[in-house]
Amino acid sequence: MKLQLSVKELSEIVGVSTRNIRYYDQIGLFKPSGQLENGYRYYTIEKIEELRLIRYLRHLDISINEIKLHLENRTLENYLNVLENQLDQTRLKMKHLEFLEKRLEKRMQSLAYIHQLDDIDKITVKTLPRRSILRLDEAIHEPLDWEIAMLKFERADDMPPSLFIGDIGFFVALSRLDQRHPTEFTGLYLDLSEGYDPNSKLISELPSGRWLTLYFKGDHFDAPQNYKKLIQFAEHNHLELDSYALERVLIDHFISSDPNLYITEIQVKIID
Repeated sequence: MKLQLSVKELSEIVGVSTRNIRYYDQIGLFKPSGQLENGYRYYTIEKIEELRLIRYLRHLDISINEIKLHLENRTLENYLNVLENQLDQTRLKMKHLEFLEKRLEKRMQSLAYIHQLDDIDKITVKTLPRRSILRLDEAIHEPLDWEIAMLKFERADDMPPSLFIGDIGFFVALSRLDQRHPTEFTGLYLDLSEGYDPNSKLISELPSGRWLTLYFKGDHFDAPQNYKKLIQFAEHNHLELDSYALERVLIDHFISSDPNLYITEIQVKIID
């Protein structure tokens, strides 16, 4: 007589919960060897290795459907295909995790730098290299509009949500400074300096050169008076400015509950 194991005994030997074993039975992935007269299912010793294989493949994050297909057609070629597909997916996940690591490091460095800024409310001229960005030209008039625009931004190229937190900036038309509301923008952008793969229809760039730059305490609603300072500075120093500005809140209420710590950056390209 062959060894007959109960669900509980099999569970203890292989390390798969009785709940999962019963679930695998329900979906046709792992059937018992037979059923006793009292109605209890039993498993023979051959089933131990089969369940170990399922556990191993699930540990590799291989889907139940793929495992089921392999078990229904057990060939070396099939098994290699399953592992190769999973290896490709694993490499993609690793690439994404490496990207997240770089973004987290950059974000932490950026916040530390901003927190220690000495030139708050001081206008400076920065010489910056060409910058790759993702750009979406979308009229924005109120906060709800920019939330909708960011959703379009994210969906346009199936980009991960992690890409957006804290790094979205907005375009401001300088010609509308006297008429615009503080939450009115002509588009939004995301700096790609973190190394995100720019295989996107939204890819664009900011030109290299001199940029009039101002960090100030506050958020978008504090920006209007600071644009006046920038315009006055440019006129006083005979600087010709481009038609748009970049506006980005670096520290806001999502990062700190203290309004005194809010920091916003404005940049305007100087035409040389």
